[in-house]
Amino acid sequence: MFDLRSNRFQLLFLTSALILIGMMFVYSTGSLQAIRLHKSDMYFLIKQMVSCGFGALLLIIAYKMPLEFYRKHIALIYFITLALLVAVFFQKSVNGAQRWIILPVFSFQPSELAKFTVVVYLAHYMDKKNNRLSDFISGFLPATLMIGGLTALILLEPDFGTTFLIVLVAFTIFVAGGVRALHIAGVVGFVIPIFMTSLLFGYRKGRLLVFLDPWADRFGNGYQLVQSLAAIGNGGFFGQGIGNSIQKLFFLPEAHTDFVYAIIAEEWGLIGALFVLILIIAFFKVAVSSALKHTDRYKKLLLMGITCFMFYQSVINILVVLGLLPTKGITLPFISYGGSAMMMSLFFVGVLLRGMEEAQ
Repeated sequence: MFDLRSNRFQLLFLTSALILIGMMFVYSTGSLQAIRLHKSDMYFLIKQMVSCGFGALLLIIAYKMPLEFYRKHIALIYFITLALLVAVFFQKSVNGAQRWIILPVFSFQPSELAKFTVVVYLAHYMDKKNNRLSDFISGFLPATLMIGGLTALILLEPDFGTTFLIVLVAFTIFVAGGVRALHIAGVVGFVIPIFMTSLLFGYRKGRLLVFLDPWADRFGNGYQLVQSLAAIGNGGFFGQGIGNSIQKLFFLPEAHTDFVYAIIAEEWGLIGALFVLILIIAFFKVAVSSALKHTDRYKKLLLMGITCFMFYQSVINILVVLGLLPTKGITLPFISYGGSAMMMSLFFVGVLLRGMEEAQ
């Protein structure tokens, strides 16, 4: 039994609270979408519950698995991830992107696995090459090339949001691992032009221009952001009440996935939106405090990397919904509808719980 005051219990409690809130809003926002698709009004909710079931199984497996297991098999994990990222280009395109491995029963996004692979690889590498990290050629460069191979494939899918997230977490691990600031600055100087170039072509250019002034094209590319801001404004301080959102009535696209936080703000108001944000911050605080207890360098960096992935993703999603970042197609962990994301998030929780167990 978990001690009610332990970090493990607190993490499970916060995870459960966020999932329950997510279930509520997946049903609230997705029921009408399901009916429009000639499905049961509980269609998306049931699928989310199934994903949670599989995710719970992954959580238990991860909790039972020693953290050393991942570093011992990092080569296998890396090449499986690489193979799956290549395999998506042989799959059918969905909405102009090739991000999914489509199977008869479900579809899976290999980029979700890539998040874990990047963290395990970098945690292992930072520990193994600790004495050589100050050398650019033999220390820092090999790690950036290995991670660069995965992120390049994800960017080609195209999935700019996940690419940005992986790069952000990778740099966080580099800083925490003690890589020289000059080396990091050099890579940043190399990466920024690539990101800027990708932003200035295709649909990403439209998203960037919309971010700068969504009302300039409020019925075109800016429509989604304008409706998101309308939902937040309509929520006011106390909200319109559970189930009373106007924007979910086919005004706000992707209301049950990327923009579910806007519906939370509309139905629960500022108080409810802040409550969800407090839960996310509390999750981050508990996870980080547990990671810092480890004296083992590999385990500390592994747990910090996983925590940063979940926290950064949450912050980016919320900033996009608030119009403070360009739209990136990143979901809100535990709350947004999405099978791959939910299963991987719960797997991450299992790894964090195992880390807490091994820290005792």
